[in-house]
Amino acid sequence: MSDTSSTSPASVRLIVSWALVTVLLGYGVIETGITAAKLF
Repeated sequence: MSDTSSTSPASVRLIVSWALVTVLLGYGVIETGITAAKLF
């Protein structure tokens, strides 16, 4: 198991899933902020 320059598929999947979670969370926060700004 040597990960010198090649990234293993497992870590790629982990990075992609974390990226998706971050994007979804960020989008939710932005949507909530826009809604709150419209309300107040």
